[in-house]
Amino acid sequence: MSAISKGRVRRTRSRAAVPRSDDPRVVRSRAAVVDAARTLFLRHGYAGTTMEEIAAAAGLTKRTVYNNYGDKDALFRQIVADVLAYAEAFARGLHEEFTVGVTATNLRATLDDLARRLALGIVRPEVIALRRLLIREARAFPSLGAEYFDRAPGQVLDALASGFAQLGRRGLLRIGNPRRTAAQFAYLVAGEPLDRAMLVGTIPSKAAIIAGARDGVETFVARYGEKR
Repeated sequence: MSAISKGRVRRTRSRAAVPRSDDPRVVRSRAAVVDAARTLFLRHGYAGTTMEEIAAAAGLTKRTVYNNYGDKDALFRQIVADVLAYAEAFARGLHEEFTVGVTATNLRATLDDLARRLALGIVRPEVIALRRLLIREARAFPSLGAEYFDRAPGQVLDALASGFAQLGRRGLLRIGNPRRTAAQFAYLVAGEPLDRAMLVGTIPSKAAIIAGARDGVETFVARYGEKR
């Protein structure tokens, strides 16, 4: 075999030895690392968790962990990014679906459904755990809390404000300041269970969250609904 041919074989083998990011083994390894890191960060905090402990909990070598995530900061940010992606998808859905087909007849049912989805989306164990973790690590990651607010609650409030403004222009709601209206709606349907979960660590049952959201809508409609 010529030197050129040998070189081509070596390069081919080298490329084949590097797993693709969509290789099932890589996907499983990354998922295991994120799950282990999330558990340990929530249990011991950022400073109290080492990459060695994450590797052991994931059942992987430390080298594999570093190959997937360059350092502990990157891994911590990935955990935040996962929750942000969910919130951003929820906000996009609001922009696309919130006011479609809404009439005076189905307004209350639409708001009840919106409140249910919003409350259940906010008062989730993984969201509560991440919020508590971000508060705990605010000194180490001073900008991450602001980024989380802007891209998660902030985008949801923007979507709600846009939707309420449209409903106001159509005469279905009496809207003054759309952003304030959005904030009040969000707190009415999810504020109390969210505060309880954040401060006490107790998440109400799904039925209780939905019932509270429905009561919040009743209060919201009493304030913002058109008088007929």
